[in-house]
Order: sequence, then structure tokens, then C-alpha cells
Amino acid sequence: MKVLRAIGGFFARIGRWIKETAWIQPLLIVGAIFAIIFAIPHIIDGVKSWFDESDAANKYFTKYQLSLKGADVIPEGQFVGTSKVDVLFSYLQNDDEESVKSNYGERFFIAIVEEKSTSCEDLYGGLKTFQNNFNKNNEFKDLEGSFKVYTIYKDAISKVDDETKLFDKAWTQHIDLFEDLCTNNYLSDTYYAQKNGYNDDKYIKAFLGDKESSSCPISAPLLMYFDYSANNPIPAAKQVVKGLSDVIFTVDGSGDLEKARTLRDCWSHTGDFNKQKEVE
Repeated sequence: MKVLRAIGGFFARIGRWIKETAWIQPLLIVGAIFAIIFAIPHIIDGVKSWFDESDAANKYFTKYQLSLKGADVIPEGQFVGTSKVDVLFSYLQNDDEESVKSNYGERFFIAIVEEKSTSCEDLYGGLKTFQNNFNKNNEFKDLEGSFKVYTIYKDAISKVDDETKLFDKAWTQHIDLFEDLCTNNYLSDTYYAQKNGYNDDKYIKAFLGDKESSSCPISAPLLMYFDYSANNPIPAAKQVVKGLSDVIFTVDGSGDLEKARTLRDCWSHTGDFNKQKEVE
């Protein structure tokens, strides 16, 4: 108690001194004014961050991120480990359907994104709107499965070597997977692919580029839709296709709702994703 009284008395004496010393009060007022002025930019930056679309997009993508931690360069011969991206890619590469379904779901999107990209912000708007409306209103009801998306940051940088991009390491390690993904003939035969000019050559350039290069050619954003459900008809393939069903380089739509409608059609294999007529 004596200690508390001593502390209280100390601050009380400071208060009386300020009151009794007239010249100090204007200085305190001026100091307070300057403190407010200097704080204004920080306050503005903070408020802007609440409404910053790129910040919102990155928060969303980070929430569903598959980490590349472990897909790093090896420091001084030490083993780094296996990243979550490597795990998924290994399941896909080995065509391990059961492991994919049990760990990621029967239907899901894989979005390859970058931290600062207007196009990725546009993709975020479409994905978020589709997710928010999934099985909740007339336009988006009766969709099978549950919404799932997994994101991979293409521009993630190694903490060991700041010139090494981690996704390049994962892509190089799983190059056979990307070769398989881009050479599925049914992809380029679909109406949606033909309508948007997604031919075999474009898939090869997008997924493989120069195979001898250590730099991944994939541009962000790129959206892949995987469907392992029992009934997944791809008209152009004339069969049920398990695994990669569609690849979208740019989500069609003039706004978030239009983009969400495109993603809905992709998810359910309806609209342009269900047409068989070839585009002339």
C-alpha cells in the first residue's frame, strides 16, 4: 500500500506542477497537436487497409493456402522436408484418388495466385461470391459437394535463398504431373476450352513451357477444377472423367457475380462447360 501511495503521490505532484506552471500548458497543447498531425497518415493507412481489396484478397488466399514450406533449397546438405504442395502433387502424380478425396474432398479448386496482382484480386471476388452463395439461393442451389478451394502462391520466396522461388522447386520436382495434366485431350475438346482458345498448344505452354528450364511458366492466376465424384460427365470426353475437369486462365464475367456464375457452371458442368457443339 505504501508503494501505491508513493506512486499516486508522485503523479499528483506532477499534475499540480503542470497546473501551477502556466508556460508548460501551451507546450503540452502544441505537442498534442503535433502528435495528432503526425499520427494522421498512420490512421489513414490503417483505415485504407480495411478497404484495400488486395489486402482482402491476400487474407482470403492465405486462409486456404497450401504451404510451400519444405520445398526449399537445402542448406548445407540438410534435408528440408516435404511441403503441403508436394504432398498434394504427389497424390495427383500417383493417381491416388482415395488419398486425394480423403484429404481434399471429391470436388475442389486449386488456385495458383500471386500476392500483388489485379487479376488475382478479380479471381478472389468471383471465388468469394461463389462461396458465399454456394447452395444458398436460387441461382446457386442444388450444387453437389461442398465448396473447397486450395491456393498456392506462385511468388513465394525461399527464406534460405531470396532468389529462389519455392513454386519453381515444386514444379520442377513434379514436372511429370504437369505434363500429364496438360496432355489430357478432353480438356482442349470441351466447348468452354474451344470458345476461349484453349488448345493443346496453349495448355502445353501454360503448364510446361520449356521443360529444360528451372522456371515455372504458369502465370497467376490459374484455376484448376478437380472432380472425383462418381458422376462427373464431360460431354466432349464422352465419359466420366476423374480428376482434372477444367482449367480456367481468366474467369469470364464483368463483375464478381458474373464470375461466380462462371465458377458455378464449372463446378456443376453446366452452361458452356456442358455443351458439345464445337466452336467454328
